[in-house]
Amino acid sequence: MTNFISTQYLSSSLQLSILKLQTQLATAQNESTTGQYADLGLQLGSQAGQEISLQNENGMLQTYTNTNAAVATSLSTTSTALDTLRTNAQNTINSLTEWSGETDSGSQLQTLGSSGLQSLIATANTSVSGQYVFGGINSSVAPMTTYTGTATQTAVQNAFSTYLAGLSPPATAATVTATQMQTFLASPSLTNLFQGAGWSANWSSASSTNISSNISPTETIESTTNANQPGFQQLAQGYALLSEFTGTTINSAALQVVANQASSLINQGLTSLTTTEATIGSAQQSVTDANNNMSAQMTILQTQIGNLDNVNAYQTATEVSSLTTQIQTAYSLTAALQKLSLVDYL
Repeated sequence: MTNFISTQYLSSSLQLSILKLQTQLATAQNESTTGQYADLGLQLGSQAGQEISLQNENGMLQTYTNTNAAVATSLSTTSTALDTLRTNAQNTINSLTEWSGETDSGSQLQTLGSSGLQSLIATANTSVSGQYVFGGINSSVAPMTTYTGTATQTAVQNAFSTYLAGLSPPATAATVTATQMQTFLASPSLTNLFQGAGWSANWSSASSTNISSNISPTETIESTTNANQPGFQQLAQGYALLSEFTGTTINSAALQVVANQASSLINQGLTSLTTTEATIGSAQQSVTDANNNMSAQMTILQTQIGNLDNVNAYQTATEVSSLTTQIQTAYSLTAALQKLSLVDYL
């Protein structure tokens, strides 16, 4: 039996081969460009589950890293604000140390206390992206209320006037003795305004519970502090004493008592702030360490993922070159076959 093969049949066969080669070339070129297999499922087979697990773990670590950026910003802002409070407190102590009741007027102390209170409240109400860094979990509300012209100031002033009126005989700012002033400054009627329920009612809207943040799959930290910390209360009391119980109407003996007590309170506040700053610094270091550890883990995971789904660049380039040559050859053969004719052999 004799088989007859026409030039048309040969040409059609070559065209089918060319289409197949072109498909293979497109895939190879895509893999060469992306560096990854075009069909991971086909390539990985039973290892596809491992690929998904690695990708999920890497994505989780990347999410922690992204959220840690916001935590780091909040902690940095808090640290800067605490540093401002601490610097202002130290400057006030320096001014009190230099102040002399014999030669300086009480109005200087009053100005010192007033500006100190304003700075304390403004700094305590520092926010980042609408969240107050000293609010604890109540971060949507400004932690400290305005002082001047409010019920808070009235409560402090009334405590003093009530005390003076209750003395026998009643006293005034000009006649109150140093001992009487010392007794008043230590009395619950005044100190309770700066502590516990009095602090929450008169000064602070902050929560004493701080925000906790998950900074890695295995670590949670307190990422905020709050304005109910002792340092804020001590500073507020110290500045308020200077603002309310100095000035030109207080006699010099009582004035010295106020200056001494305010200096003691602000010193205590300074110590408390230093402790709080150390806590925030520790939290910042924890975030940095967590990010560094997760970065190292992600590098390992990405290497493992690459080993599964990255193509061999040399082999892919060779395949592209080979397929291109085969297609060019097929085109040449097709063109040659189309030129063949029986007439050429007659």
